[in-house]
Amino acid sequence: MLKTDYSQVSKVYDSNKGRVDFAKDQDIEILLQKKQNLTVLDLACGTGNYLFSQQKYYGGKNIKWIGIDLSQDMLNVAKSKNIDATFINSDAESYNIEEESVDLVVCNFAFHHFPNKQKSLVKMYSVLKKEGVLRLKNIEPECMKDWWVYKYCPETYCEDLLRFWPKDLIMHELKKSNFANISAKREYYEKSSPIEQLVENYKRRDISQLAMIEDDLYQKGMNRVMLEAEHGESEHKEITAFLEIRCEKN
Repeated sequence: MLKTDYSQVSKVYDSNKGRVDFAKDQDIEILLQKKQNLTVLDLACGTGNYLFSQQKYYGGKNIKWIGIDLSQDMLNVAKSKNIDATFINSDAESYNIEEESVDLVVCNFAFHHFPNKQKSLVKMYSVLKKEGVLRLKNIEPECMKDWWVYKYCPETYCEDLLRFWPKDLIMHELKKSNFANISAKREYYEKSSPIEQLVENYKRRDISQLAMIEDDLYQKGMNRVMLEAEHGESEHKEITAFLEIRCEKN
C-alpha cells in the first residue's frame, strides 16, 4: 500500500478551501444534552480544521479537545491556529490515552491511511466511554469511478481499492470489535467546474492519491489534464461520493 508524504502536503493542505470549514457536529450537541463535560478526539486530525470549527460552535462548553496525527508537520500547522486542544503525534494504534475516557471519536477522511485497520478499531473502542460514539467519514471510491483524480491518474483508483475498505467490510469489522447501533449514510454530489479549477487542483497535488504516486505517473496525468484544457474544454465534471458510518460502544 502506497503512503502519502504529509510533510509535503502540509504546506498546501489548507489552500483547498473545501477542507477548512466543518458543519456543526450534531453528535456533540446530543452528547451535551446527556452530560456537561465531554472529551472529543479527532483521530488523524491533520491541520486541525475540524477542531477549529467545532470550537467556534461550542465555545464556552466544558469540552476537552484532543487531536492525534502521525504527521508532525500537519500538527505544526494545527498548533499555529491557536486551537485549545491537546495534540499528540502518534499513529492510530498506540496513542497514549486513558481507556474509557473519550465521549466521541471522529475520523474524517483518514481511515484508509491506517495500515492495521482492525487494530485501530480495537484502540478506538478501548478509549471510548460506555455509550460513546465513533464516526468514520470518507470517500467511497467504488461509487465515484469518474472522479477527476481517477480519470487522469487511473493508477490511483487501483491503489484506493487496496487502501479503502468497502462499506460492508467496515460494518462487519466494527461489529467484530463489539461496536453496536452501527449505521451508514451515503452522500453523492455531482457538479461542473471550470477547467481552470481542475488545472489548479491538479497542480496543487494536495490530495493523497496524487501525492503518493510516483512523479512520472503524476506528470502523465498532468499531461492529460493540460491536453484537455488546450483542446478548449471549458468545464469538467466533479463527482464525489461520501460514506459516513456511525456506531456506539455498548
